[in-house]
Amino acid sequence: MSIKIAFTSCCDAVRDPEQSTWATLAAQDPSHIVLLGDNIYMDYGLGDHLGNGKALYLPLAEFSQRMHGYYAQQWAVQHFRQALAGRQVHAIWDDHDLGCDNGRCLEPHTDEFTDSRYVPPAYRQCAWVLFEQFRNTLKTQPLQYPANPVPNGVAAQGLGSIAQTVDLAPGLRLHLTDGRSFRPVAGSQASLLGGAQREALQAALLPEPGINLVASGTTLNDWKMYYRDFVWLRAQARQHRILVLSGDIHEPDFRERGRLYEATASAMAQPASITALVGKKSGVFALLTLEEAQLTLQWWVEGQPQATLTQHISRADWQVA
Repeated sequence: MSIKIAFTSCCDAVRDPEQSTWATLAAQDPSHIVLLGDNIYMDYGLGDHLGNGKALYLPLAEFSQRMHGYYAQQWAVQHFRQALAGRQVHAIWDDHDLGCDNGRCLEPHTDEFTDSRYVPPAYRQCAWVLFEQFRNTLKTQPLQYPANPVPNGVAAQGLGSIAQTVDLAPGLRLHLTDGRSFRPVAGSQASLLGGAQREALQAALLPEPGINLVASGTTLNDWKMYYRDFVWLRAQARQHRILVLSGDIHEPDFRERGRLYEATASAMAQPASITALVGKKSGVFALLTLEEAQLTLQWWVEGQPQATLTQHISRADWQVA
């Protein structure tokens, strides 16, 4: 019996309220869907969104109301809801869910009032509560999106991690990472995940022949800027079977780094006018099919299958066939 897992990222319901590619994804009949961050866009720098970093200048109540409204708009997308119906959905956040393009929660480079990439604790707490509400909505799938739990933006919780570990099947584990809450200024000795999350992830990795899917909002090229964690992950891949599922870059991609593999699927829903302007892709998702002998990865771009991108990984020796 095969297991199908669809994964994608980057949905903008403001500029793409139809998102028809979700119907194509649903037609592949996956049992699981993994959302790899940028489930909404608080800023963008183009079109009718705020400029990059400007959301953090909003009063906290307005920040909360705007973010909740974007989640509600995404939930109102009919193709999106229909694709999720009856399926297990797993989600992480990335920078735009946090409220700031390339945002991070540790170490303002100068100070929190002039560093446009630093998300102060109050905004992080608000974003955390609203993301967790969205993640719970993906599971409960109500007809109407629930009311804002923090209308004034003040949250009493939300400085922890959104990371989770989920067993999808015997010998198949999904690690939902948090690449934003503990991210400092980039550097060779900096840790993207933070020490506690890195240690927890290492302890949760299945030994061979178990397969570990590591969901990351950003690609491993981004991890390279935090070289400590990148080297650590490559070391883990010499002992464990790891396939990183990543998003963010608005492109489909597959990379081999020794025994460490990465499959990227992004963006799911961006308007054609914007993607053409910046030379990127939309209508992108990927499907991972796990069978007895191999893993198969397939991609769709603009809702169309891309046969030339198909990859096979053997379960006998964990090598690309």
